Amino acid sequence: MPATGGTPQVLASVLSARGGSWGSRDVIIYSPDTGSGLWRINADGTAAAPFLTFGSQEEQTHRWPDFLADGEHFLYWAGNFSNSKDDRYSGIYLSSLDGKEKKLVVLCHSSLGYDAQHLYYADARRQLVSLPFDSHSGTVSGSPAVIANTVGVQPSTFWAALAVSENGTLIYNTGVGAVLSVLTWMDRSGKELVRIGEPGVIANPTLSPDGNRVVVDIADLKGSNVDLWLESTKGGGNTRFTFDPAEEVCGVWSPEGNLVAYRIAQEEGVSILAKRASGMEHETVLLKEDSINDFIPNSWSPDGKQLLLTVQTTFHYFLAVVPAVGGKPVPFLNTKSNETNGQISPDGKWVAYASDESGNWEVYVTSFPGAAGKWQVSRGGGSEPRWRGDGKEIYYMSPSGVLMAVAVGSDQGFTTGAPAPLFQIRGRAPISSTDAFTYDVAKDGKRFLVNRYVSPEHVAPLTILLHAAEGSAAQ
Repeated sequence: MPATGGTPQVLASVLSARGGSWGSRDVIIYSPDTGSGLWRINADGTAAAPFLTFGSQEEQTHRWPDFLADGEHFLYWAGNFSNSKDDRYSGIYLSSLDGKEKKLVVLCHSSLGYDAQHLYYADARRQLVSLPFDSHSGTVSGSPAVIANTVGVQPSTFWAALAVSENGTLIYNTGVGAVLSVLTWMDRSGKELVRIGEPGVIANPTLSPDGNRVVVDIADLKGSNVDLWLESTKGGGNTRFTFDPAEEVCGVWSPEGNLVAYRIAQEEGVSILAKRASGMEHETVLLKEDSINDFIPNSWSPDGKQLLLTVQTTFHYFLAVVPAVGGKPVPFLNTKSNETNGQISPDGKWVAYASDESGNWEVYVTSFPGAAGKWQVSRGGGSEPRWRGDGKEIYYMSPSGVLMAVAVGSDQGFTTGAPAPLFQIRGRAPISSTDAFTYDVAKDGKRFLVNRYVSPEHVAPLTILLHAAEGSAAQ
């Protein structure tokens, strides 16, 4: 888009992009997805192609590239999602457009910035630090110098709130913006009934079958970790459910409410685990893959024998099932389009899901266990479908964030009524590619547990450092 304004030009399609950089040779490099190598494209939108691939099993993502002045070399973050203290791989690397060079510059879990003489990033204590940096040799020297005691970070994306210009001007923030939310019971009119727990960096609320508990992802910004917690929906407090240093997210309850299946991303790959909700036994492995694919649990079948997943590959999402006793994923719905958020109906005969086959995201229903036939549920866009407990109503999110309700029937085939708006969700904007659901619904369809955005009492200003390595600041 012209800096003076104008019509944006689409250069490339991405699903969960993680940064890009425009070099002096009119080449743009970018990370198109959370689990892929880097791609390049000409600034006119031609010749999009991958050029930097993974070199080892420890390497699971490339992101946040930043061209050096020569337009040939660049810095980027590469690593894995294990969050291990003895991780000796994840960090900032130097490479070039021919993709042959790949050199570790510094170990860290942060995006970066640089000027003519220094490299800037967030350290393990969330401090903004700098290191003397030689852009010609791609090497650092000396010890990290603390520029600021706190800089905003996103542990799920390895992003730090900083930007640097070539002349040494640095801009950073001590926070990361609109990340806080709180679980809130709402009625069908949008009236707030009661809040559950405290505000936090929360995602993917899923109610237990009896409605007494909710499993939810909660990020620990200080510990740079994301874990599952079990919250009482009646004000009885919360309990941490997972404890691995790696990211553990997207919990879904088994039909009896005795198990929670969830996804963990470790150094050796992504796994789907199941653990007793009592927390009294070790988890069991349902799926373990060393591929670059990600697997997001969506829902259990009512008989408890299968788990429906969204499989996230580079440029493509589709639905698959895995046996509850463990095994390989079997594609359920895998087309040229993207399919996500699969929800099996309470009677086990149907699956509601979101697809972009029309060019926009819409909610559809197909049969289960075999995907035969297709019915469009939403109108004018939709995502995040949920079923009412009796299977007679489907809810979804409109593109404008309004929660919609649609009456459905399945006595003689599948039938759908006209969508009706309920209320504006005002959920927290997605951060990670694993942020799959903003809400869940009570079985009777009269209440909704919404992950509502919480506006901060104070928005931290941007801090501008002129000649950052020398430490002069202005706000």
